[in-house]
Amino acid sequence: MDTASTEPLPPWWQEVHDAARLLASTLNAAVVRAARDGVYTPPPGALPPKRRRQPASLRHLAEVIRSQRLAPGLSVDKDDVAAVLAGEPRRIANPVLVAAVARAAHQIAGVPFTDDDADRLTAGSAHIAALHEAARQADEKAPSTVPVRDEPAEAPVVDAPVTARRPRKRWPLAVGVVGSVVLAGVGAFFVVDGRKDEVADGRKGAQLIAADAECGLGATGDDVITDTPALFDDDQATRLSPTLDFDQMNGSARYARHDGRTYYWGRAGSDDHDPHAGGARIRWSTPDGRWRSCATALARTERGYVHTPAVATTIGGQPITVQICLWRDEPRRENCTQEISNGR
Repeated sequence: MDTASTEPLPPWWQEVHDAARLLASTLNAAVVRAARDGVYTPPPGALPPKRRRQPASLRHLAEVIRSQRLAPGLSVDKDDVAAVLAGEPRRIANPVLVAAVARAAHQIAGVPFTDDDADRLTAGSAHIAALHEAARQADEKAPSTVPVRDEPAEAPVVDAPVTARRPRKRWPLAVGVVGSVVLAGVGAFFVVDGRKDEVADGRKGAQLIAADAECGLGATGDDVITDTPALFDDDQATRLSPTLDFDQMNGSARYARHDGRTYYWGRAGSDDHDPHAGGARIRWSTPDGRWRSCATALARTERGYVHTPAVATTIGGQPITVQICLWRDEPRRENCTQEISNGR
């Protein structure tokens, strides 16, 4: 089933995706815990990394699965792990792969993974596999369940003499035309008025964005890291789900550890076949509620990703709240995460 389609899913496929998302949320919770509490350890026999690696990253999970042989008969890479955590139905319907990802996350976090845990996840994965097969069969049967449209019967031809009638005044038709014109005028009034409201809402949103203070206000030292790619690797970071993608824009929020602190940042890109200008920004506020905004613009000609500054979750000894947003210039649209407060 093509999940990229904008058309509503048939009920049998909706059931598959709902079950997949539910199981994926359980796995993601284990991965988040591993990223928070775990430590990166290179595979046996491998050289220590030149730079600090993020525990429980996609690459780390795949390394643990391969080195510990947690998925017998499978060659698992970070893309496989990403597909499972994203709830991709075909991958998450593989019980061996699902159990391997969960077991790797528990090992990294240093918490036990019991046989009962494995049985529950395996049963959930097998259930998704059964739903997937049932949905596939339902797709095959669907055309035969749609009633065939009957062809309209031809109107009978009546062989009767033609009788000339005196034309009548058609006042109802004239009134109907006048009424249509009046209603069209009223409709046009409401459409224009609605557009005025939409423009007003857009201006209000722009005013709210402009109300944010300058990015580094109140920050010192390495509270805000402006050159994010120099210190952080997107592939080694933990990506928040869901992404910020919309229309032609691609973006996400991520976090990683550096020198004992957690940093959040965002990135923005645009489709190659239909590029648009826009950007990403990270907003942060201290407990007094004053928001700052750190934005990075994306040019229409940029074919890679641009990154916002990375902001630590504690500034001046106080926990802060962050929010990451992806925007498009024309037509203007912005998609943001929820406000994230942790202070780790």
